[in-house]
Amino acid sequence: MNSDKQWKYLNQDLQKYIKENNLYSLGGTYYEMAEFLKSEGKDDSKLRDLGYKMKAKAVNEHLTNYKNLDVSNLEIITTENSCPVCKKLNSKTFSLKEVLSSSPLPVRECSFFCGCRCVYGPAV
Repeated sequence: MNSDKQWKYLNQDLQKYIKENNLYSLGGTYYEMAEFLKSEGKDDSKLRDLGYKMKAKAVNEHLTNYKNLDVSNLEIITTENSCPVCKKLNSKTFSLKEVLSSSPLPVRECSFFCGCRCVYGPAV
């Protein structure tokens, strides 16, 4: 696929996720756009920052849900192909209070092409 078409599809995804208020996917698309710019030797820092901010907002929405459900402890869950930085967090547990004050997720240093995919789950 040529560069113009790829950029067009990424922009279409952005528009779709903005309409849906899907912050997590919006963040992932910004990361994909950053990777695209990086592959062309261009500065990707602004799009990476936008991707991080969108994913952080999505995580905060989930944390609000946990707070409303009176979940007191959370565990970080990673994927099989998470980056090394994220894998170090797998199965770590935190109190909701700790998570709200320190915000371990999303991992800013994550090297996966669409950003951090780690999630919180209730710790048992």
